[in-house]
Amino acid sequence: MAWIRDEDVNKMFERMLRNMGFQEEPNVQSWSYGYSMTTGPDGKPVIREWGTGLPEGNPLKPQPYVPETPEPLSQVDIDTENMRVRVIVEMPGFTKESIKITGTENTLQLSADHETRHIDTEIPIDAKVDPASAKATYKNGVLDITLKLLEAPTPEGVDIQVN
Repeated sequence: MAWIRDEDVNKMFERMLRNMGFQEEPNVQSWSYGYSMTTGPDGKPVIREWGTGLPEGNPLKPQPYVPETPEPLSQVDIDTENMRVRVIVEMPGFTKESIKITGTENTLQLSADHETRHIDTEIPIDAKVDPASAKATYKNGVLDITLKLLEAPTPEGVDIQVN
């Protein structure tokens, strides 16, 4: 029986990779990493790390948990008959004192802090409004903002007849 040397196997793999179109990258480092688990003389498990260690920034390395902060649900209603805009935002769990609202002629910026959550979002308004006329209430986790509409939005596009 003939034994195959490690050098021969390495050369064989290098040749196969070259034939498949893979080029050797000078900046790529090889690494090995793992755990071994055995039973010690006292009957308790013994866990050991082995290998060269993980490279920095490796996805296998445990990362700290960072909870996602989902965007709050919002709805913008433009009432051209009464010349007003109403923005409704679902923000459960906050206090009205923790909510900060700033506005421009076409956006509202909302931010709020809670022990476990933080919201920082911008709500676009598809019409020109007067931010100084804004009135806001917060009740049962729902933020309700009413603004005066300065100009009714003009519909964009062309009507297309269906035959």
